[in-house]
Amino acid sequence: MAAAETVKFFAGGDVTAFHKEPESGYKYIGPVLRTGDIVFAQNERHYSNRRDIFPMGGFTELTSPEHAKALTLGNYSVMSFASNHAMDLGPDVLLETIGVLKNLGIPVIGAGENIVEARKPVFVERKGVKMGFLAYCSVLRNNCQAGPTSAGSAPMRAYTHYYQTDYQPGTAPRIMTFAFKEDLEALLDDVKKARAQCDVLALSMHWGLHGVKGALAMYQKEVAYAGIDAGVDIVLGHHPHRLKGIEVYKGKPIFYSMGNFCFDQPRWVLEEGRRRSPEHAAHMDHYGFKSDPEWDEWYAVPAENRKSMLVKCDIVDKKISRVCFLPIMINNKAQPRILSR
Repeated sequence: MAAAETVKFFAGGDVTAFHKEPESGYKYIGPVLRTGDIVFAQNERHYSNRRDIFPMGGFTELTSPEHAKALTLGNYSVMSFASNHAMDLGPDVLLETIGVLKNLGIPVIGAGENIVEARKPVFVERKGVKMGFLAYCSVLRNNCQAGPTSAGSAPMRAYTHYYQTDYQPGTAPRIMTFAFKEDLEALLDDVKKARAQCDVLALSMHWGLHGVKGALAMYQKEVAYAGIDAGVDIVLGHHPHRLKGIEVYKGKPIFYSMGNFCFDQPRWVLEEGRRRSPEHAAHMDHYGFKSDPEWDEWYAVPAENRKSMLVKCDIVDKKISRVCFLPIMINNKAQPRILSR
């Protein structure tokens, strides 16, 4: 009897088409990604020629639709746009961006013209294996979730409780977070329906605490565990722009944050945001964005944000048989490169 074919699955974190020399981002990682049968990443940029809209919060990621063609070098089978930035420029640019990606042959999950579209799964079939994808966002601004007749991201929101653990006034509280019941119920309903239609199911989550090394919010485990209990095979997290922990729950992997992937952020973009937005300026100051001339032209981010990973799974007999990750360092031209031994 012939051995079952192996389906190779790759997953990376936040991805953008570069502002400058877009194809250069895939100089090192492109050949690796093109060996994959199924490839996933999180879209972190708008693709539009609109420049007449002031971004929500004063800052967003925006570049020419022409640059998006470089994403085809990443061999992406599906991308999530369940992002805190998805509605920065309003519904028209959100939908335009989704259209640009779809026209490149990249299906989009986690956002759409209404809540039905945002919650709709995508299925990718390779070598007789059908893999499903769902995506949600937990770091939404008010009213940026998709509704019955309004565009936005699929929500998986959480609420925060500050619990005073020390009886003395003025002491630091314990910060506790819990999933919105209605969002979690909707997510689990989606999971059960998608699970019945595929062999392997991935749950993409835009969530967590950015700018904080290692720390997870309580709701993240609550959502991840519930998703796996309902039928998810792998949880793929992003948003913090840096690596977070990996956990195995009931034999299923949870990647709490895969970090940045093929992602540029030059100094001029950050400074434009600082100029336009006190909120963005305060964010940069709080997290210590300091100038580094060697990196500024392409990737002016803290050193911790330059560490990344590429998740790699082997799917055999219609189930995940092996999971690992390839360690990546992003160089001063924002190019991800797998570290050699």
